[in-house]
Amino acid sequence: MGVALAIFSFLFFGRKQDTYQVLLISGLVIATVSYLLILFGKEKLKTKLLWTAVVILCAVIQQMTEPILINNSYRIFIKQNENTLVDINKILNHTSGDVTITADTIIHKSDEFTVAETERLFEGRRKLGVYLISKTDHEIYYGLWGFLDVRLGITYWAEKSYPDIQYRHITGNWFH
Repeated sequence: MGVALAIFSFLFFGRKQDTYQVLLISGLVIATVSYLLILFGKEKLKTKLLWTAVVILCAVIQQMTEPILINNSYRIFIKQNENTLVDINKILNHTSGDVTITADTIIHKSDEFTVAETERLFEGRRKLGVYLISKTDHEIYYGLWGFLDVRLGITYWAEKSYPDIQYRHITGNWFH
């Protein structure tokens, strides 16, 4: 059960970081305690070796499925919030220059946004639960989670050509 929780947790990686962390830590604790009970219990050597092989196999499965599940977590986020993302992208793609949107501030060199657009941008950011939306000439970045120097987010690539290899493709014009 612990290993299943740890693997399943990656479906929440890109969209609900708190849920991901709880599931991952719970799964790892359950799996580790269970394995240690077997390893230091009164089981025969053959049983201990069998469970060690199972743990190694589970680690390999986790390593193989992690990128797929993380990518799917981002796809789920995009699909669940498609209308809001399209609305924000439309507004931002029709502006020139860089734009940064935080909880209560829009940083932009000119006041191109109408009052209605400003409200839609703030409401969209709130609905998405992102801490930051940042637009440049080529991309719109949605910051899903950040702590110290670690940032998780998705990027809408507005150009016809795809970005370089530093990005991993999710779906359509979406990358992470």
